[in-house]
Amino acid sequence: MKKTLLMFTLICASCYFAQTGSIKFSTDNKLKTAFDSLVDRSISAFMQNNSRVGISVGIIKNGKKFIYNYGSTEKDKQDLPTEHTIYELASITKTFGATLLAKAVLERKVNLNDDIRKYLKEDYPNLEYDGKPITLLNLANLTSGLPNWMPDKDIFGKADPDAIPYILDSVHTMYSRQDLYRDLHQVKLKGQPGSMSKHCNTAAQLLGYIMEGVYNDNYENLLKKYFAKPLKMKNTYLLKSGEVPLKMAKGYDGKGRIMPVIDWEDLRVAASIASSTSDMLKYMAFQLNEKDPVVSLSHQPTFGKMEDGAIALNWKVKKTEDGRRSISHTGGSLGFSSYMVFYPDLNSGIVLLSNEADQGTQNELITLADKIMISITRESTGR
Repeated sequence: MKKTLLMFTLICASCYFAQTGSIKFSTDNKLKTAFDSLVDRSISAFMQNNSRVGISVGIIKNGKKFIYNYGSTEKDKQDLPTEHTIYELASITKTFGATLLAKAVLERKVNLNDDIRKYLKEDYPNLEYDGKPITLLNLANLTSGLPNWMPDKDIFGKADPDAIPYILDSVHTMYSRQDLYRDLHQVKLKGQPGSMSKHCNTAAQLLGYIMEGVYNDNYENLLKKYFAKPLKMKNTYLLKSGEVPLKMAKGYDGKGRIMPVIDWEDLRVAASIASSTSDMLKYMAFQLNEKDPVVSLSHQPTFGKMEDGAIALNWKVKKTEDGRRSISHTGGSLGFSSYMVFYPDLNSGIVLLSNEADQGTQNELITLADKIMISITRESTGR
């Protein structure tokens, strides 16, 4: 598991040595305001790691949008990202499926407590524990008890850690939807669904497949119909084999190696949406509007305590020290890292998209986001 977690035309306005170190990188941050400078200090510190390549940052501050870009879309080149540069979202993809689930519940197409076997074509007597079945809610709040990956077996053996990304890619490139449904028959739950929360790609993938059945359409069309078109997200795609978007950055691991794209059929609806900062700010603005009953439902805590970080419908919901809510999700693929956190009570939030993934990138994005959001919170509350 630890091995798996490890894997996951220059248009700049200025190019300079960062204040916090000596690594040179490009940016379009014009440094005209105190907020620009705050963002620059935070991002510059992040970029001082030699493995970093590029990062795009989208911020909503009291309803106003800001976008900053640093580094490059490709290592050893000067190609500054823009608001339209496309990155893999990785696990942030899961929030789209959960939002579809909330929509289906409000339309009375499904119930959160429905046994998932109601929506599966074959019989799966194994998908229960002591008579308690896996429900749709369990799929969306990480409590299904299903294995994180399918196939549920050791595919690495004693492999060199450097080979792991390529082993994953070779296995999952050949692993189909039919393979997943076949192997699902062999899954043995180790505890009652709903008793423990853990990251689960398999659950998110199944939820996406179920939503396809509920709405009688493929997931690519569902993404377009319910998100891309109404929100005018023009740079958001469901990645498919051999179809890399033209504006997509190249993703790298911590050693600077170009990594395979997560376009595998068996993880497509769990981890294969790619998007840009401009589009993700539109998605964030949608998520900030809790007057929308779909959004409101998807943000309701369903497992755990908010003080520690509860789970809603694939969102982590946490109560801050001043009693406000933060809603967040991380994402990590083989060559990309992402983080999105927003505060509905402040109409503010931030999304960070990076084309590099190593053991510490996601945690550094969280720390970076916290620094910037603390400043926004203090300004908004006068503290």
